[in-house]
Amino acid sequence: MSLTGTSFFALAVILVLAVPAVMVLTWNRVPGPGPVRIAARVGMTVLSQAAAVLVVLVWVNNSYGLYDNWGDLLGSGNTQVHMDSGSHLSATGALGSGGEGSVRPLTFANFKPDVLTATATGARSHITGDIYVWLPPQYNQAAYRHTRFPVVELLPGYPGTPRAWFTAMDAQQELASLITAHKAKPMILVAAKMNVLGHNDPGCANIPGGSQTATWLGQDVPGLVKKDFRADTAAKDWAVMGYSAGAYCAVNLTVHYPRTFHSAVSLSGYNAPLASLVTHHPALARANNPYLVLRSEKHQPGIALLMAGSDQDGDTVYAARMMLGVLHHQGTSQLLTLTRGGHNFKVWREMLPASLSWISAGMK
Repeated sequence: MSLTGTSFFALAVILVLAVPAVMVLTWNRVPGPGPVRIAARVGMTVLSQAAAVLVVLVWVNNSYGLYDNWGDLLGSGNTQVHMDSGSHLSATGALGSGGEGSVRPLTFANFKPDVLTATATGARSHITGDIYVWLPPQYNQAAYRHTRFPVVELLPGYPGTPRAWFTAMDAQQELASLITAHKAKPMILVAAKMNVLGHNDPGCANIPGGSQTATWLGQDVPGLVKKDFRADTAAKDWAVMGYSAGAYCAVNLTVHYPRTFHSAVSLSGYNAPLASLVTHHPALARANNPYLVLRSEKHQPGIALLMAGSDQDGDTVYAARMMLGVLHHQGTSQLLTLTRGGHNFKVWREMLPASLSWISAGMK
């Protein structure tokens, strides 16, 4: 039974209704001596509370996309990857590398009426993960049948799943409204699995001897999208946006893959890697610190950053200012701040309209 399926949630609701009913019917009918009856009643009470907690947890997971399946939840869904013997402590492969690679067309199904989903395997990273795609209404209109569309790749936090962008964040509805109001161009939205190691944060990096998450997100996913959809191929028309850990990842990918992504949006992110798989290697940690990478570059890549934070969310605004301050040329890079709000979806949804409009303005 699927962790995120309707049937499991329905089962949880049935349990939360059935267990108290059984308690009422059997409370005074429990056989045996006093201690046995007390133990049975305590057990029924605990079971009733557990059922109530279960239905809340299932609802939260379905609403906010924390875990996609049982393997992710239990930490047993680690993605198997293959590493060549020549692997080294690089951050994300060659700086500025990109491309489509050898990929086959995917088979998509409907996640929602307007959101497609497929399971894909990266040609370079060998990571297998779910991809969610939203196509703007114009994509299937006759007037646009020869048009290629810009793309925004979307990254979740940790823990988190890509489908949260189309549930908790409702990004497709926000962009559709902006397009209708002529405040944004028609763009393709793509959300890909970022947390490929279950309970271990992959840190948006290529781990020596382990998962090649940066390659998956920075090369494989764009290649798959370009192969299956009428997506623009120029980096100028590709952006990547994330919240929390995904915000850090968005900037990190753009710094290392400027031939794939021209712009990045960081919603309440940070600048230095936090994942232990990355920080245990000092060289890998330095290579995956976009602030340090940009500071050390004599000739920085021509990228644009929208750094967003809330004054009530730790040092997110400070980190945003630091990242913008290290750029040699600000260009269209901007700071977006909210005066109120913590580290949550409500804040990120409030940041979304301005973020999507900013991305659109930077595309052709």
